Amino acid sequence: MASFDFVRDKLTEWNLSDLIQRFEDEEIDEESFLFLKEKDFINLIPKIGPRSAFRNKHKEFLKKQNQPDDDKNIQAATWSSVSIKASKSSSQNVTGEMVNQESCQKAIIKPRNQTPKRSETKRSLDKLFGTLGGSVPTLNTSGVGETVYDQSEPSTSKTRPLQVNIPGKRKSDETDANKQTKKRQRVAASRITETFETETKTEVKKIMQRIKSKLDDLPSTKLIDFLRGKIQTLEKDKKEIVGVFGKTGAGKSFLINTILGEKKLLPSGNQGACTSVMIQVEANMTDSDSKYIAEIEFMTEEEWKEELWSILRDRSYEDGNDEDHERDDDDDGDDDEKISSLYGKDGRGATLEELMDRKHFREIPEFRLSVKKIFVCDTAKKLSEKITCYTRSDTQSDTFKRQYWPLVKCITIKVPNSKDLLEHVVLVDLPGNGDSNKSRDEMWKSFVGNCSAVWIVSDIARATSEKESWEILDSTVSLIGPGGECRSISFICTKTDDIEENQKANARTFILRRNETTKRQVRVKFNKQKEVKKHFSGGKDFLQVFTVSSKEYQKEKHLQQEETEIPKLQEFLRNLNDRSTKTSDYVSGAYGILSLIEGAKSSDMTDSKEEVCQVLEQRLKDEIKPIGQTLDEAYETFERCLSEGVRQSEESCEKLMNKVIAPRGKKGCGYQVVKALCKNGGIYKPKGKKERRRGINLNESLASCMRILIDEQFKIHFPNEGKGGPIREQIETFTLDTNSLVGKHPEVSLHLTFLKTEETELKAKLIFDLREKKKKIYSTLTESIKDTMHRCYIRASEQTGKDSLKRMKDELHHHMKNNNIFLKAKEAMLVCLTNLKDHIMMQLKCKLQESMDLSLKTPNSSFLPDDVTVEYNKMKMCYEKLMGCSSTVQFTPRLDLHTKTTRFESQSGNRRKRVQVSTGVPMLTPEIVKDLTTHNHKPTYRLQSPKAGLFQCSSTGLVFLMEGKGDVVYKVTQWDSSLLGSRIPAGPLFSIDCPEQSVRQLHLPHCMCDEKDDKLSVAHVTDGNMEIVQPLKTTATHVIVNITHLSLFGLIRDVFSFLPVRSQVLLFLRPQGNRPQKSILSVILLPRNVPLCEVEHQQKGSTFIQTSSNCTLTPRGKYGLCCELVANSSIQPKSGEFDYDYSPNFHPTFQVFLDCMSGAENIRLSLLDRGSNDQRVWECLVPTDFEPPQVNPINPNPGAETELKQLSGEAFVDKHMAALIQRVTMVLHVADDLLVEEMIPDELYSRILMAWPSQEQRRLLFDAVQAGGTRVKSAFYKALLNHEPRLVQDLAAASC
Repeated sequence: MASFDFVRDKLTEWNLSDLIQRFEDEEIDEESFLFLKEKDFINLIPKIGPRSAFRNKHKEFLKKQNQPDDDKNIQAATWSSVSIKASKSSSQNVTGEMVNQESCQKAIIKPRNQTPKRSETKRSLDKLFGTLGGSVPTLNTSGVGETVYDQSEPSTSKTRPLQVNIPGKRKSDETDANKQTKKRQRVAASRITETFETETKTEVKKIMQRIKSKLDDLPSTKLIDFLRGKIQTLEKDKKEIVGVFGKTGAGKSFLINTILGEKKLLPSGNQGACTSVMIQVEANMTDSDSKYIAEIEFMTEEEWKEELWSILRDRSYEDGNDEDHERDDDDDGDDDEKISSLYGKDGRGATLEELMDRKHFREIPEFRLSVKKIFVCDTAKKLSEKITCYTRSDTQSDTFKRQYWPLVKCITIKVPNSKDLLEHVVLVDLPGNGDSNKSRDEMWKSFVGNCSAVWIVSDIARATSEKESWEILDSTVSLIGPGGECRSISFICTKTDDIEENQKANARTFILRRNETTKRQVRVKFNKQKEVKKHFSGGKDFLQVFTVSSKEYQKEKHLQQEETEIPKLQEFLRNLNDRSTKTSDYVSGAYGILSLIEGAKSSDMTDSKEEVCQVLEQRLKDEIKPIGQTLDEAYETFERCLSEGVRQSEESCEKLMNKVIAPRGKKGCGYQVVKALCKNGGIYKPKGKKERRRGINLNESLASCMRILIDEQFKIHFPNEGKGGPIREQIETFTLDTNSLVGKHPEVSLHLTFLKTEETELKAKLIFDLREKKKKIYSTLTESIKDTMHRCYIRASEQTGKDSLKRMKDELHHHMKNNNIFLKAKEAMLVCLTNLKDHIMMQLKCKLQESMDLSLKTPNSSFLPDDVTVEYNKMKMCYEKLMGCSSTVQFTPRLDLHTKTTRFESQSGNRRKRVQVSTGVPMLTPEIVKDLTTHNHKPTYRLQSPKAGLFQCSSTGLVFLMEGKGDVVYKVTQWDSSLLGSRIPAGPLFSIDCPEQSVRQLHLPHCMCDEKDDKLSVAHVTDGNMEIVQPLKTTATHVIVNITHLSLFGLIRDVFSFLPVRSQVLLFLRPQGNRPQKSILSVILLPRNVPLCEVEHQQKGSTFIQTSSNCTLTPRGKYGLCCELVANSSIQPKSGEFDYDYSPNFHPTFQVFLDCMSGAENIRLSLLDRGSNDQRVWECLVPTDFEPPQVNPINPNPGAETELKQLSGEAFVDKHMAALIQRVTMVLHVADDLLVEEMIPDELYSRILMAWPSQEQRRLLFDAVQAGGTRVKSAFYKALLNHEPRLVQDLAAASC
C-alpha cells in the first residue's frame, strides 16, 4: 500500500488524479510505475489527451531519475556519509575515507546506474534522524561504484581506509582530494537533510490546504477570521535579493548562467551588445515548474511618450532664447541609441505623434495594454533567443531588427530545478547608477534598497584600477547601507582564465597566484574607502572577494571546479536561501494554528485559563517596558545629533548649495544640468554612458551635514549586519516564557504552544518592520528637503531667456535660506522615530493580547471546523520529527448525526465539551460616496470593514472576504458587449477597489434557481480585456471566486437559458405632470440580483412602494398585469416580456395609469404568465394612503445646480484664494478628502497632520492646491462644499 502511495501522489501532483482508480485496478506500484512503456500507456489511458500529458510527465520524471555522473558520485558519498554517522557511536576509528567491511553479513548489491528506491531512502533517513530502525548503506570496496546495504548492526572491529584513486592527479594533490571527498560527503549528508525537510514541508502544506478548505466553508466569526488570516500570512514569503552590479563586458550574464548551471539563459557573449534593462532571476515556483518563463514588464505608454517628448525637446533648442544652453553630445548619443534601436530609420526626424504611432508596437500589444508579456519555453536557449531584443542593445548589427529594450522596465526570469539556490532568493542584474527614466529609476532604487547582498563584478585584469566598480559602491552606499538592508558585499573578479600565451605552460600556478594577489589588493583598496566603510560595522565576513572563471568551471582545462570558486558562490546563495529555517518557520507556524484549533475545542473557560491569562498579561506589560525605554533613548540621541546638524547646515548652506550648482573649477553644471535638476525635484540623472558621468542630487548635498552627524549613531542603532543593535536585541529578548507555565497547567498546553509560535512569528515580523522602517527614517532628511524645495524647483525650472541660469540659482538660494528646510527635516525624522516606537509597542501589545483572548478567552460557542484531529495528529508528527519536541494531549472529535447542526466533543482530563455551530454573515450598510454620485451618475458605495472576515453589503448583496481592516469602494457599471461575444451577463458588472488591498475573496449574488448550474462563470475585466475565472464554489445565493487584484467583476453565462430564475417586481409611483390626483405606477420586472438602490437612483422623482417583490420568472417569457379594486385605471402594454437584462437603464415593463384612487384602501396587482394560461406568478396588495412625490416646477432635475457649481470649481478657488487662505478652518477634513481622492500624496498628508500651528497646516494645504492644477482645485472645491458650505455661500454671495 505504501508503494502505491507513491503512484497516487505522482498522479495527483501531475493533475491526473482521474487515473488513480485505473492504476489501482491494474496494481501499478512504484517499481512497475518506473518501467511503464508506450504500449502500457495505451492500455492504461485510452484517451489521447490524458495519455499525452502523462507521457510527457513520465518522461521528465525518468530524466530526473537518471542523474549525471557527478550526481551519482555525490550519491555514493551521501550513502557513505550516512553509514559513517550511523556507526560512529560503536566504531570510534571510522573516518571520512573508511567504511566497515566486516559487518556486511547480508548485502544487496545495486547497479551503479540505478537510483535507490524511495522506501530505501526513507529507511536511511529514519536511521539518520533516529526515528526508526532500518538498513544503512555503505560503500563496497569490492566493486567500483556499487552500493552495499548493510542489514546488520555495525561491527566494532577495526576498519581499513578506503583508497580513493583519482586518475590524472599527482600524489601531491592527494591531500586536497581527500579534503574534497570529505566536503562532498558533508554536502551530500546536508542534501539528505534538505530532502527530508522538503518532504515534510510538502506534507504540511497539504494539511494546511485541507484546513483552509474547511475554514472557507464556515461563516465568519472572530476566531475563524483570525485563523484564515494566519493561514494567508503563513503562505507569504519574503525573498532575499542579491544585487549584481558591474561594468558592461564584465561577464555578469555569463557568471549568472554558470552559477545556475545554464549555458544559454541570459543573453551574453556579443562584444557589441550589452544588457540594458534590469533582469531578476528566480526559481520557477509555478505549476509549470519544469518550464523556463520570462515576464516582461513595460513602462506605461504615457511614460514612454513623456520620455520621447523630453528627447525631442532637448533636440529642439534652436531659437537662441536660452543663452546659457549647452549641448551634451553624450546625452544625444544615448537618446539616439534608444530611437534607432526601436524605430530604425523611421525614427530620424520623426515627430512625437509619428513615434507613438501604433504600427511601431504591433508585435508587442502588451505595451499598449499595460500588461506583462510572458514567454514559456522548454529550454533556456529558446527563452534566451526570445528575450534578446527586450534585454540588450546591439550596436554592431549590420541589419535592422527592432529592439524593444527602451520600453522595458524589468524582466523576471523563472528557472526550473533551481529551488536549491533560488527558492527564497532573487538575483537581480542591475545597472550601476540608476536610470534617467523616472519609472525605471524608481524601480532601480527599490531593488537596491532591498538588496540583502551586493555583488560587484569586475574583470580581474582591472579589478583595482577600474573606477566604475568602486564608483558603484560610492554612489549606492546610502541606499544599500543605512537606507537599505545590505548585510554583505562581495567583490567578484571574473575571467581569471584570461592569461597570456607565454603563461599557459604553467597556467594553473599563474592563475592561482594572481588570484591571491588580487584578493589582497581588493581588500586593501576597500579598507581605504572610508565613506563606504563608515556605514557598516565591517564584520568578519562582510567583505568577501571571489576570483572566478566560468569557462574553467565548464571545461576544467587548467583548474578544478573548486578552484574556479563558482561552487563558493553557489554555497553563498545556498546559505542565503536558508531553506531549513524557512521550513522550520512554516511548520512551526502551521503547528501553532492547529494547536489553537484543537486547544479551543478541548477545554472550556476554566479557572486555570483565567489564571494563565492573568500571568501572561502581566508579563506582557513588564516585557514591553524595556523596549520603550530603549526607543526613548534612541530618540534623545538622534535629537541631539540632529539639532547640531541643523546648526551646522544653516551656517554652511550657501557652501552646500554651491557645491552642486556652482562647483569651482568643474564643468558640467551649466544651464542644461541645473534646468534638468530643477525639473526632476533636485535630482539630475545623466543619460550618457561614460565613466566620468555621475548623477547629481542637490537634496542629498543639503542634507549631508545632518547625515554626517547621525551616521555613526544610525549604524549603532540600526546596523544591517552583526547583532542587530539595541532595539533589535530588546525585541529578540522579549518573551512571555510560556514554556514555564506548561508544567503547572498541562490542560492548556496547546494554547501555550500556539502563543509561543505567535510570539516567535510576531518578533520576526517586528524585526522585518524595523528593517523596513529604518530605511524610511534615514531617507526622511532628503525627502523632507525635497518636499520643502518643491515649489522652488518648479519656479526655477520655468526660468527662460537671458540670464536664466543666474535666476535659477538665485531662486534656489533664496528659497533655501527663508524656509527653515533643515529644521523641518529634523522634525520629520523625529516624527518617524516616534512612529517607530508607537508601531512596535502597539504591535506587541495588541497582537499578543488578541492571541491571548482568542486562545484563552474564546467561549465554547465558537465556530470551529468539525474534525481536524487527523490533520492535527499528522502535523504533530511532522513537527516532532523536524523540531524534536513532543505533546501528550489527545483529542476525540464526535459528529452529532441526529441534528442539522454540527457538534463536536473533545476531552481533556475528565472534562468534556460540546459545541453547537451557529451560522450567518455580518450585514453592513454601505455609505454612499456623495462626491462620486450625482444625479446622472450611478451610486458609488463605500463599505468599511472593521476587521478581517466575511461582510455582506446590504445594498448590493455583495460579500467580501477581508484579510484585515479596509474600505471597499464599488459601483455598478455598464457591460461592454464587444467583450462578451456569445456569452451573456448573469448579473451586474461591479467596479471594485480597495486601497488597503485587503479583499481576498468575492461572493457575487446570482439569481439561478439551481445552484448546480455549471454554465455560470465570473468575468474579470482589466484594461479592456476580459478574463474568464472559474468559480471556487457556487452556493444557493452566491458565486464565490478568489481574487488577487481588483477591477471589474461580474457573472456571465456561456449560453442563454430559458430556465426560470429568481426575480423581483419593483413598483414606483410618480404624479402625472402637475395633476396630484392622477399618478403613474411603474412596474419593473428584473432579476433578483439587480440592486434595488440602483433602480431607485434612476427613478428619482418617483416613490418606491415596498411590497413582497420576490417571484420566479422565465427569461423572455410573456407576462401580463392585472390591476383590481380601482375603477379608473389603465395598463400599458397588455403583455410584456421579461428581458432578463442587465443594461444600465431600467425601463418599466408595465405602466398603470391611475386617475383617482379615492374610495379604495388597496390596489391588488397580479402578474400573469401568458404562456401558462394566465397563471398568477405574483400578486400583492398596494395601500393607497401613501404620499406621492412632490414635483419642483422650478428645478425638476435635482443635482444639476450642484454639478454646474462643480464645473466652475477651479475658477471659484482661483478667484477667492486669498480669502480661503484666511478663512478655511476645516483643514484636516479637507485634507482627508483630498487624500481619499489621491490628489495629495501620503507624505504631504502626514506633514499637514503634524504641522503646527494651524497657519502652517493651511499653508501646506494651499501650496498643494495651487501647485496641483485643475483636478486638485476641483477636488478641493468639492471638499469645501462638504465641510465649509457656509463659507462657499458667503464668498459666492459677496461676489454677486
